[in-house]
This record gives sequence, structure tokens and C-alpha cells, in this order.
Amino acid sequence: MNAFIFLPMIALMMIPAAPQKKFKDLGIDEVRYSFHDSSVPPPYHRSYTITLKADQIRIVVNSYGDIIADKQFTPETGSLSKITDLLDESAIKNVKEKEDRGCTGGNGETLECLKEGNVVFKGSAWYCGGKTTGNLGGKISSVKEAMIALIPEFSKVIDRAESKFLSVKPILRA
Repeated sequence: MNAFIFLPMIALMMIPAAPQKKFKDLGIDEVRYSFHDSSVPPPYHRSYTITLKADQIRIVVNSYGDIIADKQFTPETGSLSKITDLLDESAIKNVKEKEDRGCTGGNGETLECLKEGNVVFKGSAWYCGGKTTGNLGGKISSVKEAMIALIPEFSKVIDRAESKFLSVKPILRA
């Protein structure tokens, strides 16, 4: 074949893909991080969503859909900007969807970024059997840790939810 045909094709392949817009440039006014717990008995199951806005941070803890804790706090000034910067630093992005090949169990997480109520980014990952499926790429653990750090006494919110759920009234017998 003619080299004049291949050279332009090779040149086109070397052009880098358009970079993903930086999160800080998207005008994000809300970030939601959700942890989806594994399938365990209800007293031990804890899934939660942390929602961060400029003036409010909220955590909702549930066990199979039953809300067992719902707390709101005022975040430090600039928390939302710090998190959106961290999304870029952690190389958070959508990746090609990795399909589940039949694994049962595991846990997962979802990250959503919104602007004026509209989702501008959403990614999810599911971890099961040592494999990751979903379309969320980057160092999500850094974002998770930073979001948790914004919740005052996070472990106590989870513990309080657990003790509330586990409280059992004694059965009176005649």
C-alpha cells in the first residue's frame, strides 16, 4: 500500500483525545458520595450517602432502605471547593463500563456531582470477588476519606445508628 495513506492515518491516531473538563470548572454546587454495603443481616448492614453543598453536609445511613440516621452539619467554609479540587487531583473519571460476570455479594460506591440540580458527573464501582466492575475510575478512596472527614464524629453516627437498630425490648411473660 501507499505510504501516503498510512502516514496521515498514523498522524491522526497520535492526536490525543480531548481531555475531560476539570471538576472545578464545571460549576459543581453539590457532591454526593454513596457507599453500598454488602449483603449481610440487617443488624450489621450499613449503607450511607454523604451530600455536600457549600453551606450544608448531610449523612443518611440506611439498612436495606430503612433510614436509621439522618444528620446535617455546617461544613467549614471552602469544603466544597476542596472536594472538587480533590476530584481532579484523584483523577476521578468515567472509564469504560466493566461488566459484572456473576459475582454475588460485595460492596460498592457511587459518586455524583451536580450543578443546579442537574447531574454533571456520575460514576459507580462495585467490588466483589477481588474484581471491580462499573464505570468509576481514579482514586475514589481519597474522595471517600475526605467526605467522611467532613462528618463530625462519623463513626459515632454509624455506631448510634447501629445501637438504635439493635435495641431490643425485653419480652414480658406472664
